[in-house]
Amino acid sequence: MSSLREKWNGLPRAAKWGAWAVLGLVAYFGVIEPVIDYRNEVERRATTAEGKLRSLVRESAGVKDDENTLREGVLAFGEVSFPADSAQGAVAFNRLISEVLSKHGVKNNTSTSRTSPIGSGPLSKLVGEDLRLERLSADLQFDAEPEAVAGVIADLERSPAVTAVSRVQIRRADSRDADPRAVRATISVETWLTSPKARRP
Repeated sequence: MSSLREKWNGLPRAAKWGAWAVLGLVAYFGVIEPVIDYRNEVERRATTAEGKLRSLVRESAGVKDDENTLREGVLAFGEVSFPADSAQGAVAFNRLISEVLSKHGVKNNTSTSRTSPIGSGPLSKLVGEDLRLERLSADLQFDAEPEAVAGVIADLERSPAVTAVSRVQIRRADSRDADPRAVRATISVETWLTSPKARRP
């Protein structure tokens, strides 16, 4: 040990500075730079993770907003059933209308129905590629007292099978034989159905 110290002491000052410089370079490239690189990598990963977390928080806030909108829609308009098969859904829809009218004492009513396709949208993707969406609309006309008309509209709106009550028109009844309190109601009510797409040859 003393011989090394004597040799070190015997070196010129420039050689000592050179040796210190070499030791410094070895320490920097062998220890300090790998530590700095590791720290930078940890910071990069932390920044990436933080960005993902912030994105998830934003998305969850968006989902929460969508849930609130959906909840408010259900409170305002009631539950809506998923579109039924066209044959069974049409029968159930017509039966529902008859039951609601009968419940409120409506006897003399006329009804016309029409079916129209629904354009592509988010719901079209949910029903699948083999099915197409259709709108079945029924235009109802009947004379009844205002309370009965309001009850019919409320029950139709409340039913999950009814997608929308799209038009309501109420005016004084024309018939002189009718109840003097009676009004003529015209109501358009619709449901959405699915039917198989025609297969291409």
